[in-house]
Amino acid sequence: MRISEQQYGDHIGRYKNVLYLCHRNADPDAIGSSFALSQAFGGAIGAVDDLSRTGVSLANVIGACVRINPDVEDYDLVVVVDTSVGTQLGNRLPDNYALVDHHLDEGLLNDALFYIQKPAKSTAEIVWTILKENGKKVDRNAALGLLAGMIADTGRFKRASPGAFLAAAEILDAGGFAYEEAQEALFVPANISQRIAVLKAASRAEVMRQGDWLVVCTTVNSFEGFAANALVDLGADVAFVAGRHGDTVRVSARCSREAARRGCNLAKLLGEVGKAYGGDGGGHRSAAALEAAGEPSAILEACRKKVAESLS
Repeated sequence: MRISEQQYGDHIGRYKNVLYLCHRNADPDAIGSSFALSQAFGGAIGAVDDLSRTGVSLANVIGACVRINPDVEDYDLVVVVDTSVGTQLGNRLPDNYALVDHHLDEGLLNDALFYIQKPAKSTAEIVWTILKENGKKVDRNAALGLLAGMIADTGRFKRASPGAFLAAAEILDAGGFAYEEAQEALFVPANISQRIAVLKAASRAEVMRQGDWLVVCTTVNSFEGFAANALVDLGADVAFVAGRHGDTVRVSARCSREAARRGCNLAKLLGEVGKAYGGDGGGHRSAAALEAAGEPSAILEACRKKVAESLS
C-alpha cells in the first residue's frame, strides 16, 4: 500500500519493535536515512553483510550503531531503506516489512505492508519530507547524516534537482553546521586495494565502439562500483564491471550523463539481465548493479548487447 510522507507516523506508530534495514555494502544515503528515522520514530538500524567505507565513516561521525545481519524475525516490523530489489538484502525479507526508497524498481512493492517510493535524487530527501510532515525535529547528527547521504547520492550535487537543493538548505539550517562538515564525514582516502582494483579493471578492459559511444566491459575481484566509476572518468560512456563472489556474480554499471540522456537506462537494463540469469538488478539510469548466477563473461556480454540496443 502506497502512503504519503505525512501518513508515515501513523503507520509506524502501530509497531513497538522496528528495524531499519539497509542493503548490502550500505552507503551514506542508507545509513543517514535510517539513522534519522530511528532517531525520530524509534527503532534499531541494521545492514546486510557490511557497510561501504564511506558508510562506515559516516556511521562513526554521527554515532549510528548499525547491527550487521540482524535476525529480522526478532522485530515486529522491518523498514527496508534505500533498497530496490531483494537480492540487495541477501533475500532476508521477513513477512512484515515496509519500504522507504527513491529507486523506481517495483521488486519490493507488492509484498510491502506500506511503502513510500518517489523519484527523488536520494532517500535522504524523502526522509527529510517525512520528518517535516510529521512535525519531527532533528538534532545535529541526524541532519548531518541526511545531508551527507544527499551529497553522496547526488555526486556532490552534480545530479541534484531543485528540490534537493531546497532540502539541503533546510537541513543545514536545522542542523546548524557547515556544509564542509558533511563533506568531511564522507572523506575516506582510496586505499591500495581500491587502486589495484581500478588498475586491474583498466588493464583487463575490453573496449567496444557502438557508433560514437564507447562501452567498456571488465572483471575485478572487488570494488566493482569504484572501478566502474573510474572507467567512466577515464572516458567510457558506459562501463560494466563484473566480479565473482562465491556462487554469485555481481555487476556494477555506470554511464555518462549524456549516455543516460540519450536512452541508456542501466536500472532497467541490469534488471532484465539479472532476471535472465536467475537473479535481479536495479538502481538508477546512470548507476546500477545486479547479482546473478553464471559466468561473468556471459553476463557482461548480455549487458553489452542490451546497451548496444538502447544506444543504437
